[in-house]
Amino acid sequence: MLKKLNSLSILAIITSVMVLWMLITIYKAEDTSDDFSLLFPELFEQLSDVNNITFKSDKDEFALSRQGSAWFIEDYHNYPADQSLVRRMLVDMADARILEQKTDDPELYYVLGVEGAEEGGTSFVINLMKDDEEVVSLILGQPRDLSAQTAGPQQFYVRRDGDERSYLAEGYFQFSPMMLNWIDGQIMDIARERIAQVDIIQPNGNTATLVNLGVKDKFGTPENRENTIFRYEQLGYDIAGSLFQMRLEDVQPASEFSRGNAEVVRAEFLSYDGLKVISETSFNDGFYFSTFRAEYAPEAVAEVPEAIASLDVLKTSEQVQAEVEEINQKVEPWVYRLGGFVGNNLMRAKADIVTEQDQVIPMPGGFGP
Repeated sequence: MLKKLNSLSILAIITSVMVLWMLITIYKAEDTSDDFSLLFPELFEQLSDVNNITFKSDKDEFALSRQGSAWFIEDYHNYPADQSLVRRMLVDMADARILEQKTDDPELYYVLGVEGAEEGGTSFVINLMKDDEEVVSLILGQPRDLSAQTAGPQQFYVRRDGDERSYLAEGYFQFSPMMLNWIDGQIMDIARERIAQVDIIQPNGNTATLVNLGVKDKFGTPENRENTIFRYEQLGYDIAGSLFQMRLEDVQPASEFSRGNAEVVRAEFLSYDGLKVISETSFNDGFYFSTFRAEYAPEAVAEVPEAIASLDVLKTSEQVQAEVEEINQKVEPWVYRLGGFVGNNLMRAKADIVTEQDQVIPMPGGFGP
């Protein structure tokens, strides 16, 4: 019995040593000199040619295409991608550098996660294309454990398509494998300080109006102004800021959307410099859906209070007209699904905005201006 146990112990030790040796063989550098050469040496010169990008992983598969200088997500209604995110990824790929050579044995790729994305592979594969011709292909594997590192470039195991050799490379490899993370999620960004008036018009014509009180971040009703009692203290501030860094939850082509019998509430935001943004919002199947358009309305502009003019946020007539064109070009083809906070504020009736003092909803500290 003792001899049998000893034999099993020896076998376990031998097995452990073999596994350890395999891992050392895979992870160790193939040579001892640092390389620091570019992973894709010619990519900087080729970036202007790239007009298609494909992504494939075990999490998602999608493509981006370039039209002119802008990028769009083919598999998501051809909706605009986050332009800065795409351009940063391209530069980051061109700037990635080889630190060490690793295994060229396909049987061992899975240990580094560089086997590819086919047949259950765990890699994240990014192909940069010129039309249908591949420019470069990055097979992004597992990160090297740099748990103490909080900022700066990361180290990942990678492989180039068509190259059996794998590498440890350094660069900014935080590329999302999920399509929705590449969407340009911001609908528009209108500074709250620019807003002079907001009108929220119900289907029956009843209108709730908020006006800027001439002081940064202060709003009230035309009747009560600074004595306005909102349902909670910062509600006027929140409604007036609905267009500030407004983001979508989902989007679909307006031509494919139907509101059915849902009532539509119209909200009009007028800025001190003549920008007018009109939203139409309905509540369908538990979600808020809005369309938007912009107009130039200089005749509707009130006199600009000195406190607002001093903030240096207002635009010239020419800038506002260009802004109107830019907003409409972006938003008019689409119906946006909004989060409940913003969607609810775009549909509020007057009775849901102002109240009596004893009915004010107390809010925790740290909110609002």
